[in-house]
Amino acid sequence: MPPKRKSNGKTPANGKKGAKKARKESSSEHEHSASEGEETTGFDKSSLQRCVNFDFEALMNDPSFQHPEFVHTMDPEALNLEFYDKNGLDNPIHFRCDPKRIGMTLPSPDFSVDDVLELVGGNRMIEVVQVQNQGSVKMSLQEFINFYKTPQEKREVLYNVLSLEFSQTPLEDLVKSPELVRQIDWVGNQWPDALRQRWISFNGRDKKFYNPHHTFPKVQNYCLMSVANCYTDFHIDFSGTSVWYHVLKGRKVFWLIPPTETNFFIYQEFIKTVNDNAFFGKSVEKCHVAILEPGDTMLIPSGWIHAVYTPDDSLVFGGNFLHSQSCKTQLRVYQVENKLNITRKFRLPYNEELIFYVIADYVKQWTGREYVRPLRIEDAKYDYVGDKWKTAGGHHKKIEYSDYETGVELTNDMIKGDEESTKDEVKVIAMHAENSLFGYPMVSKATFSADTGLEEEADEDEVKYQETKEEMDARRDAEIDELANSNSLIFYKNRTHDFVRNKCVPDHKLPIGHEPPIYFNDDEISRISPRLLDELETLGTYIRRKARVEVAEGICQPASLINTFQTVLKKRRSELPN
Repeated sequence: MPPKRKSNGKTPANGKKGAKKARKESSSEHEHSASEGEETTGFDKSSLQRCVNFDFEALMNDPSFQHPEFVHTMDPEALNLEFYDKNGLDNPIHFRCDPKRIGMTLPSPDFSVDDVLELVGGNRMIEVVQVQNQGSVKMSLQEFINFYKTPQEKREVLYNVLSLEFSQTPLEDLVKSPELVRQIDWVGNQWPDALRQRWISFNGRDKKFYNPHHTFPKVQNYCLMSVANCYTDFHIDFSGTSVWYHVLKGRKVFWLIPPTETNFFIYQEFIKTVNDNAFFGKSVEKCHVAILEPGDTMLIPSGWIHAVYTPDDSLVFGGNFLHSQSCKTQLRVYQVENKLNITRKFRLPYNEELIFYVIADYVKQWTGREYVRPLRIEDAKYDYVGDKWKTAGGHHKKIEYSDYETGVELTNDMIKGDEESTKDEVKVIAMHAENSLFGYPMVSKATFSADTGLEEEADEDEVKYQETKEEMDARRDAEIDELANSNSLIFYKNRTHDFVRNKCVPDHKLPIGHEPPIYFNDDEISRISPRLLDELETLGTYIRRKARVEVAEGICQPASLINTFQTVLKKRRSELPN
């Protein structure tokens, strides 16, 4: 979707109190998924959108939009890490082949929107784009599917679903992104599995429509359902994420613009000039039209400006991902989003926290130093939905409202600062609410069977004493102290940050104290190519220069971490020829 802006960036008129509230709203930005369409206030979205009324057939055939050199084709089997390390992902790549050849898994061609309904749940509330004004409305998935199946001549309005993220649903078992995407995706590889938690709120009519809320950047798996004549105006995907895109049914038409300096400047002016109804593709030097047929797959790189038209009813799968070969563009887009005051609903959640996990992973590879304090499943406030949750079959459990009627209601103590909640909402922990296997606190008398992955009731006499949280923390601290004293590469001894509230902290810029020498893994460091080095240097510079950052949960001694990261990059730079 095109980015949305708040009506203004002015400080509220009620002085310091208002400014403090504004800062609090800003710091909670990462609690909301870019994909779930959380309610926001402070701007009239429909008034900021461009009304679109273009002759799309003429635009599809306009010779000025024929620049095939923009879009590359290649042997599907050549899309691998060797190709990526050498070339990155700089240009759109169009595949017309069996998706299995690029490592994808997809449903059969007879898969339909009814199957989406069955696998995701009809009572899930979703945000739907109203094409005529590019605004949006909320409705249940069942209501949208009913509209989608309405004959074209009877559709009085056009609705377009672009943000149905289906991770942690049964549909995830049927759809896998290209193998290369899964290999390089920051979220999939660096975000701790123990933090993949979720909770569900019920609201709407009779409180039987649910919204899932997540504690990780949930942008990897989208199902897009568009009826004929839908159009999405020119935009750059949030935080400069790259995109994988597969057309299962129907057709899609893309107008693609490269992220050159000139185009980027023109685009920013286009976003700010909300009353401009001209087709943006004619405002830049070059724009290319690409048509995707059923079975086609496309990779769209970071920062590419694009618009999308749907000639026929379509069903598409796609996803967004960040990776190391596009750090410059990703950060550039992220900073422009800050500059334009793009509202949090259309931003990538946990952006800066993710960067810390990426940096810590590189430092561990290069030096052996560990800065991420191990995250226990027992520390999770809500239901755990990582590998163990899948092993237990939780992701195959169809969500029904009746499953939650006796569930544990979330209290204000469990979710502090949840400004969007209302008294009419019924909030429950996801899936196994009243007897969570992995949540804290645990009051269930059930035990976990490793053989079956299911709960088994324990006898009263067998119930053992359970540690309090304070006792558990003390025991764990003692274990980590002992480990840190015996291993000079352990840098996660301290627990000084209030990570639960994701507070901004400035201590990534504090002076570095006495540290043991850095031991370099020369084999790993030698694999840093000049191209990757340029990108990672930009990442390090961004974090170093920022006054305050969102330090990820479990990251300890961030100043030392960033210093080590920069030291390795400087070492590698000195080894390369000038």
